Amino acid sequence: MKKGKALRLTALLLALLMAALTACSTAPKEEDAPNADAPKTTNSDPAASTPGETEPEPEEPTVWDLTGVPENTNFDGWNFNALVYQNQTWGYCELCVEDLKGEVLNDAFFNRNIEVENLLGIKITQDAIPDPWAEPQYFNTSVTAGDRAYAAAWMRQEQSASCAMNDMCLDLNELGYIDFSHPWWDYHCIEDTTMAGKNYLVAGDISIADKEAIWVIYFDKQNLANAQLESPYEIVESGKWTQDKMMELMDAVKQDLDGDGQMGRTDLWGLLTHPENFAASWMAAGERIVRPDQNGIPSAAFETERFVNVWDKTIKLMKSDSCYYESIAFISSGLRDGYTLFATEVIAFLRAYRDNERDFGVIPMPKYDEDQEDYHTYVAAGSGLMIAPKTTDDVDRLGAVLEVLGQTGREQILPAYFDVCIKTRDSRDEQSGKMLDICFGTRCYDIGMIFDWGGIVSTLEGGIDSCTRVFAAKGKLMKTNMSKAFEVLGIEVPEE
Repeated sequence: MKKGKALRLTALLLALLMAALTACSTAPKEEDAPNADAPKTTNSDPAASTPGETEPEPEEPTVWDLTGVPENTNFDGWNFNALVYQNQTWGYCELCVEDLKGEVLNDAFFNRNIEVENLLGIKITQDAIPDPWAEPQYFNTSVTAGDRAYAAAWMRQEQSASCAMNDMCLDLNELGYIDFSHPWWDYHCIEDTTMAGKNYLVAGDISIADKEAIWVIYFDKQNLANAQLESPYEIVESGKWTQDKMMELMDAVKQDLDGDGQMGRTDLWGLLTHPENFAASWMAAGERIVRPDQNGIPSAAFETERFVNVWDKTIKLMKSDSCYYESIAFISSGLRDGYTLFATEVIAFLRAYRDNERDFGVIPMPKYDEDQEDYHTYVAAGSGLMIAPKTTDDVDRLGAVLEVLGQTGREQILPAYFDVCIKTRDSRDEQSGKMLDICFGTRCYDIGMIFDWGGIVSTLEGGIDSCTRVFAAKGKLMKTNMSKAFEVLGIEVPEE
């Protein structure tokens, strides 16, 4: 019985083998198949597509998709007129350029404006004021007269704050289509300046005026090499770039070059700076004069032991024998002529220093100590913040224009400014580009400094040794002024 089963199994296997051989011999070879060079057809069912097939690439989202502004919106030639200050060495605030010039940033502004004008059926113009400190007068006069001369304005921090304090500004959340979660609005600014859900002044990619004011440290590579000091780039990347480390390097290069027994403008300094570096230092340490509380209400934040410790170390650095902070002009000339290791200024000065013969690098401000997790980068008082007049008659129209200007600015102006000009054309090396990424990614604002309630910030920037005495003298006035501001700005403070 077993033998019969074996024979039958053998016969079955032979039959299967012959069938397989027959099938192989009758199948056409690839080169003999009809239309061998023709594209292979695929199953019309997408779910049944074979691995490795290329699917059609999704369409790029349009400006309408990205902003939420209805497609084919047209405002029938409306004139969007902006109030700005004329471009300065320390800041590029203007929105309009006359023509294409073959210069990347100029042409990016020109092309962005033409595109938005065509998209929305508007005309973009500007009134550029030579004196930045005079801008509020123009803005307030227009709002008081109700002439709607300006759709929006870009002003220095304290000037924009003064307009808000005079009850001339619109809460920008009232504008239609505005969405501050969109990436063309600076979330650092939104986070630090929102007051109980209200936003009267913001930064974004419509303009580069805010980015121009990012505070950085320039360092002289030749003086660094002469003193055989370690690379600041490596110190920053290690996370060990602190105020103590900076003072160590400053002291290492300080030298009385002319031998007159005292330090002057022809000697070698560790740091050239000016009084705004006080604020840059406490903010680099992660401190603020004012922060939003759990209800989003601006509240005094300086009454802590850590703030006092940060201030004491900042005073030690600023008033050390290797630091000179009495002249803004000497910062630029001293760096140009090699009279310092470090110099602090805003990023806009990269353009001014581009032709310097001496080689330099750029790094962020130092941490307070190594326990501090992140670097923080101060955005200086000269940064242009956007405000809108409370007399705006069409909040949907203005909101739509600002959103489209912001989205196209992020797409066209920001790459031209940051990637081409700042990181490539104006920087001296690749490492500076990496440092600038850190600075841009960690920028911060102090609403207490922007509004300077009670004059507490301007007093601190005078270099007072004891911040506790300043707080004792100015703290009550500051809180009183804040309460008055809340009434003007419509901020309701919950009862305790």
